[in-house]
Amino acid sequence: MEVGWDQVRARRLARSSLSERATGERLVEVVGAVCGVHAQVQASAELQLAARLEGIGQADVRAALWERRLLVKAWTVRGTLHLHPAEELALWHAARRAIRGPTPAELPEWRDPAGDVHPALGAGEVEAVRAAVWEVLDGRCLLRDELAEEVVQRVGAAPRERLRSGFAFFLGELCQGPPQGSRITLARPDQWIDGWREVTDDREALREVCRRFLRTYGPARPADFTEWFGTAAFRVAEARALFDELGADLEEVDIDGRSCFVLAGDRSFPPPSREVRLLPEYDVYVMGFRERDQLVPESVRELIASHGRGRYEGPAGVRLLLVDGVAAGLWERRKRGKRIELQVRPAKRLGKARRCELEHEAERIGAFLGLEPVLSVE
Repeated sequence: MEVGWDQVRARRLARSSLSERATGERLVEVVGAVCGVHAQVQASAELQLAARLEGIGQADVRAALWERRLLVKAWTVRGTLHLHPAEELALWHAARRAIRGPTPAELPEWRDPAGDVHPALGAGEVEAVRAAVWEVLDGRCLLRDELAEEVVQRVGAAPRERLRSGFAFFLGELCQGPPQGSRITLARPDQWIDGWREVTDDREALREVCRRFLRTYGPARPADFTEWFGTAAFRVAEARALFDELGADLEEVDIDGRSCFVLAGDRSFPPPSREVRLLPEYDVYVMGFRERDQLVPESVRELIASHGRGRYEGPAGVRLLLVDGVAAGLWERRKRGKRIELQVRPAKRLGKARRCELEHEAERIGAFLGLEPVLSVE
């Protein structure tokens, strides 16, 4: 089967609920369908959902997370924070274990980003710290510093700064509880999530995650899945072996001479779509679109290269104006009192119809945040 990039973009937009938005009642379903929502920046995670769902507000997302516990925030894809349906977190943890390998029995000396050196921890110390973390969190959510201090009281001072650092030495399979102001709290997922059931077949969990990736972000190659999901430990050769394991579950698709894969029988490619969208930083459509040359034209690459975050993080770290599934410029947002100021910088002039769509997008963002939108276009 041969398809073009216009068809691929249309398919990924549709599977990401960006061409035809979903109703607000499907909030949890949409979060699952896009394989989790990148949530290192909470405001970005919320705006990703605003772009995909009709009739929801910021309070609805937060209620689903912290009150109803239908969603959960945890470290999963690429070891970064994502929102997932709460009932699916065990699957994502298991898939991460499959590529991470056995938990290190000991930890070597570590120099943190500030240059401070932290002592090595032996196998016995590591085991004691991990057990203490789960014991301390029994029945409650704690701030990171509170957790660190209580663990230190049980095992000694050596792991204190590792626990406080924000790196997942001992916290990777925890989840977040309700924030206290701007500070996160940590919780045990087996207690935070109702009906928690551990997934024990890590390899099958990884296969299932790969199937989900291909459904939403396919057609794709093993290297694309590695970049999207993995760490330095998960190499392309291992991803190829994973695709081989899936065998009859997959079939090949040709995209302008590039051999890629979709799930067997999943040959649906909608016609190219036409819409304007304002995507926040780290939007999952961009994170899942590994063939960046087909997403970001040269004129927009120049804008990204001149942007503070874009210079270091590329397209993932900036807010993209999307036209027909292709990056067409950048935008910024700033809250001022009861207003949200949206400054859009297209790479080329927008026609009248596109400008009207852009104004509608600004109104949607304002309604989601409960603020008056003020749109300016350079």
